[in-house]
Amino acid sequence: MSYTVQVLPEATEEVGEIFTYYERGKPGLGHRFLQALNACYQSLALSPSGQKRKGDFRHAMVHKFPYRVVYEVRGHLVVVYQVRHTSRKPHPRFGP
Repeated sequence: MSYTVQVLPEATEEVGEIFTYYERGKPGLGHRFLQALNACYQSLALSPSGQKRKGDFRHAMVHKFPYRVVYEVRGHLVVVYQVRHTSRKPHPRFGP
């Protein structure tokens, strides 16, 4: 079964900030981050069963980058709420 991944505007904004940060530090690194993030999204579209952390919210790690994708599965839809650095304080709603 295939799922549809919907990235909320708040998460898209976070991704833009992460991209800019990486590109300023080392040109090309932002693009590598986006490739890793898109691979994570593709994996969620195929099999969104991740570690359940807080209620219905799940987390998936971005390969080779210290970020996690916070999402929820609603039927055949995967809703992405956040792309959050792993060292940041946990969000009260979504958990660590």
